[in-house]
Amino acid sequence: MSARAREIGVIAVAGTWWLFLAIAFLWNRGNDVGRLPGLIASFKHGPVWGLTGLLASLAGAALAGLIGLAWYGLGAAIARRLPRLRDGSPHENRIAEIADLTLLGAAAWSLIWFLLGTVHLYRVPVAVAALLAGLALAAAALARDCPSPRAFARAAGSAALALIMTAQALALIAALAPPTAKDTLLYHFALPKAYVAAGGGIEVPYNIAGYYPLGVELQAVWAMLLGAPMGARLGEAAAGATLFVFAPLLVMVVHGWARERGLDRARAMAAALMVAWVPTVYDVAASAYVDLAIAAYTAMAVHAFGRWWTTLDSRHLVWVTVGIGGALSIKLSAAFLILPLALLALLRSLKPASGRSSPSPGPAVIAGSAIVALGAGVALAAPWYIRNWIRTGSPLFPFYLGIWPAQAPGWDLERSQLYETWFSLYGNAQTGLDYLLTPLRLAVAAQPDEQPFYDGVLGIAVAFALPLLAWALWTRRLDVELRLAVLVSACLFVFWLFSSQQLRYLLPALPGLAVAIAAAGATLGGARGRALRGLVLAAAALGVPVALAWFLLLDPTPVVLGGESRADFLRRRLDYYPYYEVINRELPPTAKVWLIDMRRDSYHLERPYFSDFIFEDYTLTRYVRAAAGVEAIRDRVRADGITHLLVRHDILLDYRRSPIVDERRPRDENVAQLTLLADFFTQGTRLIKGDQKFWLIELPARPG
Repeated sequence: MSARAREIGVIAVAGTWWLFLAIAFLWNRGNDVGRLPGLIASFKHGPVWGLTGLLASLAGAALAGLIGLAWYGLGAAIARRLPRLRDGSPHENRIAEIADLTLLGAAAWSLIWFLLGTVHLYRVPVAVAALLAGLALAAAALARDCPSPRAFARAAGSAALALIMTAQALALIAALAPPTAKDTLLYHFALPKAYVAAGGGIEVPYNIAGYYPLGVELQAVWAMLLGAPMGARLGEAAAGATLFVFAPLLVMVVHGWARERGLDRARAMAAALMVAWVPTVYDVAASAYVDLAIAAYTAMAVHAFGRWWTTLDSRHLVWVTVGIGGALSIKLSAAFLILPLALLALLRSLKPASGRSSPSPGPAVIAGSAIVALGAGVALAAPWYIRNWIRTGSPLFPFYLGIWPAQAPGWDLERSQLYETWFSLYGNAQTGLDYLLTPLRLAVAAQPDEQPFYDGVLGIAVAFALPLLAWALWTRRLDVELRLAVLVSACLFVFWLFSSQQLRYLLPALPGLAVAIAAAGATLGGARGRALRGLVLAAAALGVPVALAWFLLLDPTPVVLGGESRADFLRRRLDYYPYYEVINRELPPTAKVWLIDMRRDSYHLERPYFSDFIFEDYTLTRYVRAAAGVEAIRDRVRADGITHLLVRHDILLDYRRSPIVDERRPRDENVAQLTLLADFFTQGTRLIKGDQKFWLIELPARPG
């Protein structure tokens, strides 16, 4: 067979594989891409813009940009003063350097805000002083090392192109809108709001997420403080835009990593777009979630580790430390990165050095330096875990209470075990075949807000390129650094596969794969190489209409441009928000509301409240099952100081869905308990507002 025939055959096989994946992917996209024509047709409605709202959004975006500059300023100042970095940057690419310095600064500012919270200095003047200090450091750094106009245009142009050409431009608009995403209302914004109100890093009763490491959420504290003098709307817009900044930083890290591996600008941009066009990346950036920050720090650590592996230059280990520390300051799950890096470091110490003009350090020095770097990264994040240890008795709280006992109000061993079981429901793989088919299911069947289908959408680009990547690995066409990146990504995938198969948690494995796939494609020349690169980009581009549909379903443009009020937007997006308006407007400040099956949205609530974390009917279920009558329940509720209930009764009183129903008990007992619950809601109470889904109930006052 001629070379031309083989080339045509490869293109035909690749095209068939692409077509199969694309058809299967689009077949499952009826709830978003399938609705796209109608969404586009109905997009324009009502007033488009208003001066007050538009100025708040613009000011919020400007504050986020200034905070990003402050991150860069502190990062550059730290790097200049570190002995191992003072004599020159280990980066060969300006984009990678800017991104890494900014991420270093963000991690450092996070630690500073943690310390400020311990002494209750969450104050507007402190936030302004911190911003001015960060901007002064940024100005000094740029004055020392200001790139030429041409170099600056290339660096800024590449980053801007990655932003404009992708769904990230839409994500920025959505991030400026009032928050409606569940976890954002539960803790990403709710906890910063509580910290700002209290002036420090307090314990928020029953919000167990307050015991997570909150390195990114403290950036929202900073933004809210800066926006506070100009109104809460500006503060929340600034917070959303600030957390969004991690999205372009992640794109810059991937782009810079690809350029340092010798890829041209087109292929480096392709690697960046493979990440930026993932629908769940859009969703995370638009919702003020933290997973892109973890992905950026993970990419930093893996990239630097690969550089250290080949050069044994200890300067790269500093960036491994920063990556590990930054990731662990955001989520405990980042610990999964440490094990493969530690094992690889031990393996590197046993590998003989080659091609070095200077004497090679001994195995003990090689292994020890890497382990020290990993340990230093853990130490950077340690304040969060020490705080938990002091507050609860376990640095790992609220997880693994069966291994390391701990306690805090609203949490116990049973709920910890339920939480771990709840996480295991994502993906719902049961057999070996299920696990084997996971990459294909991720590509074509994943759905947002559905636990069995990974609660997100990855797209088909990675699945399409896996044969290409496998071929490049088999024929050793990837250099050792990229082979290491693929190996670490594979380890992260395995850890994810046997923990919680929630798609957001897999994003840290994506940057290394994207760079390796782009590099694998670069080894192919001629029509075959051009065709495969085009098919990879086309596969990634299928994520854009998904993100566009999600953007149009949210429809944040009117509220961001000021044509729609904040209240109208929230009424449109949150069906329970009118009840919150009644609570905030009509209930006295002394009222205390029990939220039951209400998504525990405390961000939009301006009155004292009680709510269980995650399992929002846990306390109610136990009260009902243990009670002899309505008054017994009412006495326990009064003892908790609760005056009002906001409940989702359509679930609680439905025999098929109610948590009160215990399938192990006879039906008549379950019916009796449902009747008792209904009586508790209705006997002697006053219905303030109600519909087919929600009730806002006033409880009778305590006798006497």
